[in-house]
Order: sequence, then structure tokens, then C-alpha cells
Amino acid sequence: GDAGVVLAGSASAATRAQVADALGSLPHRRLDLARLRADFDGAVAGLTAFVRECWEADPATPPLIYAVATPEDVETDTPPGTEPPSSLVERALAACATALVDAGARRLLVAGGETSGAVVTALRARTLAIGAPIAPGVAWARTEVCPTGTAHTVDLALKSGNFGGTDIFTQAWEQLV
Repeated sequence: GDAGVVLAGSASAATRAQVADALGSLPHRRLDLARLRADFDGAVAGLTAFVRECWEADPATPPLIYAVATPEDVETDTPPGTEPPSSLVERALAACATALVDAGARRLLVAGGETSGAVVTALRARTLAIGAPIAPGVAWARTEVCPTGTAHTVDLALKSGNFGGTDIFTQAWEQLV
């Protein structure tokens, strides 16, 4: 169907405000970096299961998976010798995107330039046909993806950190018909 998800990896001030705005209306989970370091696949599977439960409960409302809502969420005590938080966030959201497209996601709104790049690469996006505008500098794109051997058509919105109004995570979907 039209199952959607918001994947927000950016820690920019604009994205934090967008996440904070969406927390009031979208079901959400924050990435747990310690859990991702301890059991990456298990943590991603848990996030995927959460999103699927949300879709079952309310298919019209896209869940939000995010890295940072407040400045305090930014990891300041990264364990020595471990993957930096930004890279871990990108890898985790790319893995979520792949698993969720396999699970039926057909609309993905991705926040963060590096996160967007990681997601597009992981989904093995072949083509991007620009569609409905959402905000200045942000539009939906109809994309042919092939993450695990089966091709799917998905609507993808890629938003760099500082683009879009505060309510973009809840309002963007209205542009899709």
C-alpha cells in the first residue's frame, strides 16, 4: 500500500525542530547508539518491527525513526575505538530503509544529506523522477529501487538538514496523491 516512514539522521537545528514538532503526532523511536554498537542487526530488527506494528495500527500515519531531537541527544562520549556516531546513524538508517522497503514501505522521507546518500545507496536506487514539491529545495521523487533483488517503486523525499518548515514530517505526505 502506501506505508510510509520518516528517517531523520541529521542533527541540524532545523531537523531537530522538525523532529520535535513530529514527536507530538507521529509514533517514534530514537536510535539507541549503544544498542546499535552492541547488536546492530538486532537493533535494526527491533526498529523495523516497531514500524510494522505502527503500520498495522494506523497505516496512514508514518512512524518516525530519528537520531537527535535535542542538543542533549548528540553523543558526546563515544567509546574509544568505536564507529563515530554520524557514521553509525547513517548505517543504521540505511539498514532500516532496506528492511522497511522489503516489509512494504513505499514512501520514505529522509532527513540529512549524508543519511540521504546512505539510504539511496543501500536501496540501490536506479532512477529518480522528480515529483511533487514539498518545500523550497525538497520534492518527492518516484524511484525504482532494488535493495535485495526485487524491484520496487517507492516515493522518496530527500531533505538536507536545514531545509523545510518545522511541520514537514507531518505535512509532506499531503503532496502525494
